[in-house]
Amino acid sequence: MNLFTNLVQLRGFLCNDAEAPSSDHIANDSFALLTLATVSGIWDLGHNEWHPRTDIHRVICPGPFFCGMVRGMRRGDYLEVEGELRIEVQTRSVMVAGECTPVKRGNYAVHATRISRLDRPDYLVDYGEDG
Repeated sequence: MNLFTNLVQLRGFLCNDAEAPSSDHIANDSFALLTLATVSGIWDLGHNEWHPRTDIHRVICPGPFFCGMVRGMRRGDYLEVEGELRIEVQTRSVMVAGECTPVKRGNYAVHATRISRLDRPDYLVDYGEDG
């Protein structure tokens, strides 16, 4: 039994083509970047309306294995990603009333441990009038 668990499972569509280094520039510390969109929503009972919400997730794929694996992934691909949620805190200087004030900002990202390309669900495919 683990005392702590940091596991994120996302299933959604790629917003952009995968950003991965070329074959010539892959090293042990290389990483690829995916931008994954997930859709959820809430049903407003008072107005009998569905309010959809699209969230964009930044997925970092560390290592040469993932760099080679995600290179061919394109916008619109349907994926399932498992990984760990991590935060990177950056300190920036902001000018307030003539004084520099340090401000901390957190960037959340999922560090992938498993990526699976899935078949697109049938109910999302438009086959046209005669299809």
